Amino acid sequence: MLALGAMVVVGLVVASFSGGAQLFVVPLKLCLGLGLCALLCLPSLYVFSSVAGAGQSVRETALALAMGVALIGVLLVALAPVTWLFSQSTDDPLVMGALHVVALVVSATVGVRLVAKVMHALNGRTIAGIRGWGIMFIVVMLQMTTTLRPLVGPFDGVVPPERMFFLEHWAAPAGGDARR
Repeated sequence: MLALGAMVVVGLVVASFSGGAQLFVVPLKLCLGLGLCALLCLPSLYVFSSVAGAGQSVRETALALAMGVALIGVLLVALAPVTWLFSQSTDDPLVMGALHVVALVVSATVGVRLVAKVMHALNGRTIAGIRGWGIMFIVVMLQMTTTLRPLVGPFDGVVPPERMFFLEHWAAPAGGDARR
């Protein structure tokens, strides 16, 4: 619940750049996106750690991941005043998108470290593969930002019809498609 509440606050800050319908849509997209990332990545966290010899249950693994996701939300809320300031003082969606991505990656990195520490505490030792899983988790989060776009900028539908890899989307010229 903490993570979802945090994502509502962060969503309102992200949407404050564009206003309008985005004030309702972006918080919903961020809650959905973070929740889906956790659900999509939970099985691989459990399997990777089990293969590495960890003995925690699926429930304990889910709780470790929930703690990491909640920390991501709290850190993003802590960074919200900074991102809000920029959203009110610039009109460049690329700058705002980059700022939000940096905040997300920094927060996610700290959240993944917490997951690794909880897994260590549950098993009494460092679990090999958690860092690799963490990279995958962050890549899934970045892809989710592309899947649920637009988060920054005017509302143009809940989910765009074209499919793109996040790096391809980021490399696209403003208002264009990188595949042209």
